[in-house]
Amino acid sequence: MRSLAGAILFMAGLAAFPSASRAQDAVAAFYRGKTLRVINPFAETGIYGALTRALADILPRHLPGEPRGRGEAMPGGGGLQGANYLYAGAPRDGTALGVLYDNMPTAQALALDGLARFDARGFTVLGSVNRGVTGVVGVMKRAGIKSVDDARAKIAVLGATGAGAAQYVVPLAMNRLLGTRFNIIPGYRTVSDTFLAMDAGEADGLFSNYVTIAEARPQWIRDKSVVWIAQSLDHADPDFPDVPLLQDLTDDPAKKGAFQFLSMSRAPGKIVVAPPGVPADRAEALRKALADTFRDPEFVAIVTSMGEKVDPRSATEAADIVRATVEFDPAALAGVRDLMR
Repeated sequence: MRSLAGAILFMAGLAAFPSASRAQDAVAAFYRGKTLRVINPFAETGIYGALTRALADILPRHLPGEPRGRGEAMPGGGGLQGANYLYAGAPRDGTALGVLYDNMPTAQALALDGLARFDARGFTVLGSVNRGVTGVVGVMKRAGIKSVDDARAKIAVLGATGAGAAQYVVPLAMNRLLGTRFNIIPGYRTVSDTFLAMDAGEADGLFSNYVTIAEARPQWIRDKSVVWIAQSLDHADPDFPDVPLLQDLTDDPAKKGAFQFLSMSRAPGKIVVAPPGVPADRAEALRKALADTFRDPEFVAIVTSMGEKVDPRSATEAADIVRATVEFDPAALAGVRDLMR
């Protein structure tokens, strides 16, 4: 009986091979001669531009049929225009994908202005480049602030690009929930202008992701000109073992929840998505091609040269991050909405 059962399983396995082979052949036939468009939610410069070009160049090589790749910049609304297009305007046949700006799930959850015309849970999630980029509150050493306790006693000027940006919202949350005394000045045109203000002594610090700061001002890192007093992420970054997470600076459940939600905008790690409704065989081929791209030495070299890590999440893990953000605790969301207003 055991021998007969084994023979049946063996024959069943053989029968499955032609089916899998036909599915791959069908995917290859679809992609052959086509162009895979990779949507960048920002301008062609910067980290998202370079990442989009790398995906457009390398990912098609790992797809059956080896289509051409083309990166397309679609800036607008702080990443919203690209996300809205991928959700409702892009073809759903597997010829379009894009990099979702990290705070798109939080923008949907907050629903402050109705500009997020998508349900991030509906995207065909393919995976993420890494497990998030640490946001840090950095203050120039000259300000004499070495901790959040010091920031409660002394005033420091923090620059921000706008009142809706994380650069403004996170320090504002710290003021209201932790009692810090940051004087937050919005209106700088770009983050680079904020760096210039810090160089000139016009501003003392800012909240931003560490990668951007390290890339734009490596001398600050080298000379230890900036003191990191808090970090924002869904988990403690091992590169910052002595810098407290914002959510760990309070025991109040409501305040802790607000900081945990704000940290979710740092957590996605540049999720790569396709529109909803991509045929299952092509979606699976795209997921495998993306996973292969993340292991491609050329891709790894490009991404690490920008100061980013290649530490990918699987499609399932990345989708879980999206779902956890969109379905975050309503009470904590209400508190953050009040802060934003």
